[in-house]
Amino acid sequence: MKKFNLSSKQIITWICVNYGLFILAFFTLGFMGSKSAVIINFVLDVVLCVISFALNIGLFSAKYKTPIVGKIGLLFATLCFVAFTYFAFLMPENGLPPVLFS
Repeated sequence: MKKFNLSSKQIITWICVNYGLFILAFFTLGFMGSKSAVIINFVLDVVLCVISFALNIGLFSAKYKTPIVGKIGLLFATLCFVAFTYFAFLMPENGLPPVLFS
């Protein structure tokens, strides 16, 4: 298996691109009215959160000399996106689960 050797700057760039895609995908959800669009958006948000979380964990490696505050800040932002996805799509009080699971 080929290992990817990314610098800390490249990892941070990819994490920020994932955040941008997450926000863009969620804001475009309002323009879509179909159930399939909501499901696709949910799956896309979950995939982006998993990729961002994996990149964050990789950034905590000792070979990257990124300040610890930056690492923790990016991890906290990723966990906020995960929590937002959970509350927006999976909590029964928010109205989207009837669309997702009906």
